[in-house]
Amino acid sequence: MEILSQPAHAAIRRFVRSFGQRRVSLTGVCVTTPLAARPDQFIEFYLGERYRISVEDGPSALAPKTAVVGPQTRPGLRLHMTGDIDVFTIRFQPTGFHRLFGAPMPALADQGVALGDVLGRAATGLEDAIRDAEDFQARVLAAQQWVARRAFRSSRQSGLDHAARLIVATRGRARIDAIADRSGLSLRQFQRRFTAEVGVSPKFYARTLRLEAALAARNRYPERSWTTIVHDAGYADQAHFIRDCQLLAGATPTAFVAQATGVAEMFNSEIA
Repeated sequence: MEILSQPAHAAIRRFVRSFGQRRVSLTGVCVTTPLAARPDQFIEFYLGERYRISVEDGPSALAPKTAVVGPQTRPGLRLHMTGDIDVFTIRFQPTGFHRLFGAPMPALADQGVALGDVLGRAATGLEDAIRDAEDFQARVLAAQQWVARRAFRSSRQSGLDHAARLIVATRGRARIDAIADRSGLSLRQFQRRFTAEVGVSPKFYARTLRLEAALAARNRYPERSWTTIVHDAGYADQAHFIRDCQLLAGATPTAFVAQATGVAEMFNSEIA
């Protein structure tokens, strides 16, 4: 598997976090991977075979050729991958997509919608530029130029934008009332505007960040104990972490990590 990643240029970083591309050949096999609830919002361009997506054991549906993907609030989502996978991704700051396009973010939660259905004709130039680009760097440049043009027409930044990025920077460990104070909004105003511009409540957003950090740490450092990982991720105790994992990933931490590890091993065996 080839995985490429690059942070956004400073000029557009208030809107976009990073760009990425991943390629793998899965000829003659279908790999299915479970996904936990997660906070990200992004655009994915399927340059090769498209994913099929199912919920629990329901029927799968083919992803759009270019998809706007909102935050995922529930467990049970599964990606089914086969053939030559080649996916380019634009990953946004918490309020970045709303700031650029004014989209009603709660409507995008748990959705993967065709880019044209969200942006209309404005999507055509971006899709053509990405698909016509010769390599990853050319795609990053095309995407950054397109975002920069949109940024001129975007609404101004506010204390909410900075506060939302602070939640990301602390991986969900900062207290929401303290974050609200720094935004210049009352707690109620902060909660209402955050939900409208990010797609989920600030408390839920922070929960998914903490879970994501803990599961990523276990995957990266399997020799570390769950007790250490849970503490570093900001959980009060291990029981709290297990409850969150069951609610947001649909399995115990050990079971979910075992599934993810099994998928990774299958990937490695297919591309060896």
